[in-house]
Amino acid sequence: MTEKEGKKKQSYLDFMVKFNVIGVAMGIIIGSNLKDIAKAMIDGLIMPFIKPLIKKVTPAGGLKFTVVPPDDEGEGGVQLNLDKLVTSILQFACLSIIIFGMLKMGVDIKKSKKWVVVKNWDGMVGALKKS
Repeated sequence: MTEKEGKKKQSYLDFMVKFNVIGVAMGIIIGSNLKDIAKAMIDGLIMPFIKPLIKKVTPAGGLKFTVVPPDDEGEGGVQLNLDKLVTSILQFACLSIIIFGMLKMGVDIKKSKKWVVVKNWDGMVGALKKS
């Protein structure tokens, strides 16, 4: 490995450490899996209790609203089906509550003490343009 390649490798490693790229990637992966766990909890434990309540409150045909009635021949018209929208809103509310609870119980989020400041922006841009 040449000296130039060694410097590039070292600068890359410095970048990874300085900006905590590995930590951010791990956070994204954990967050994605946390979402899957919360969704399974909602679909398996919460929605089986909520769906019958929604069916009792809504009419037999579900939450459908006719905005423009069909013409005499039964064609045209606009009907809004809001069943999926209401279910999605309830799932979002449950998901946000579950994630908030999991974070509140398991993670102590602290504000970073050191903020990232780019002191030599022009020099960094110039160096990128040269390479």
